[in-house]
Amino acid sequence: MADSKNNQILIAVGVAAVLGGLYYMQRKNDASTTNVAYGGGSKAGAPPQFKIVPEEVDKLTIKAREKAEVVLEKKPEGWSMAAPTAGAKVQKAAIDDVLNALKGITFKETIATGANNFAGYELDEGKGIHVVAYKGGVAIIDVWLGAQKSRGQMVRLGNDQSATVWSVSGVSAFSFDKGPKDVRDRKVWDLNRDDIVFVELKNGKGTFQFAKNELPAASADAGAVGDATVAAKGDAGGDAAAAPLAWNGTVDGKPITGLEVPKVDDLLNAFALGGVLNADDFGDGKGDAETGLGAADVSVFSFKKKDGTMMRITLGKTDGTKRFARKDGDGTIFLLSEGPSGWAAADLGKFAPSMLATGDAGADGGASDAAPHDAKK
Repeated sequence: MADSKNNQILIAVGVAAVLGGLYYMQRKNDASTTNVAYGGGSKAGAPPQFKIVPEEVDKLTIKAREKAEVVLEKKPEGWSMAAPTAGAKVQKAAIDDVLNALKGITFKETIATGANNFAGYELDEGKGIHVVAYKGGVAIIDVWLGAQKSRGQMVRLGNDQSATVWSVSGVSAFSFDKGPKDVRDRKVWDLNRDDIVFVELKNGKGTFQFAKNELPAASADAGAVGDATVAAKGDAGGDAAAAPLAWNGTVDGKPITGLEVPKVDDLLNAFALGGVLNADDFGDGKGDAETGLGAADVSVFSFKKKDGTMMRITLGKTDGTKRFARKDGDGTIFLLSEGPSGWAAADLGKFAPSMLATGDAGADGGASDAAPHDAKK
């Protein structure tokens, strides 16, 4: 009985010793990877060590070369931009890239000492990329990233009085080369092109309406679809028994003779290819006079879905090959790429180019007197 008790005591002591050893090793490991003072460790000049836990970071500032400084903050509802556009939505993936890159930084060796060396390693103001990560208002890493050399990525610490240039591994300056548009959520909308049953374009060339024709050929004489009354026979060569076109179109209420259905598909692809429309950039701070979004001759695109939902976006002035745009219900000013922007000035020749070129196409089937303003395919 005594032997049994002694064995239990010995086992308990052994377990306690093991647990104590594990605790000591864990504390030692934590200490080796936790933020310490510059040149930390037991040896002067030893590489600094940082422990970056992405989930604990609640603020980031990024100033990349000629790009505007970006300030990002983590709120209970998630990350958003604090500057230069307060409250703007951001891409979580872009923030994760930055945080994971910070987590991967490993300082290796001293390259040079003294601020006079910064320019040679692209670590001076205007060339280097400055990144600061915070937790609870305290900077947990303040680092500048410069040139990529044979000995690794060149960096310096923003709070380092000795102005030491270090080489690091596990990261590239490219991961932090981000301006406002690189971290913002550029999604304009989610819209599946196969879910669209009606399209309307109003611009200075007229009101163009296209209705998806899903009626059987036997009953495809005419009908109202969406907001337009269209001729279901379309351009079927006058054969009432011919299969109807996938889309039928009107301009200013009159059927488009010679409609090339692939052109309607191209329009849909420009605004809904892959089920999403992304902006190329933003027009923050610009008024209607600059964007043209308050003018009378804007181009308005409306897309009606199967469930009756209507999605509408207005396109204004050009900025190079792009156009300023604003969707209904959202004050954000987007800059759309050349793909969707190119449709803003569409005329009859855009949808029936082959017939218009011969002078045979008209809004009601007769000869057209419309000039082919945009006969590009």
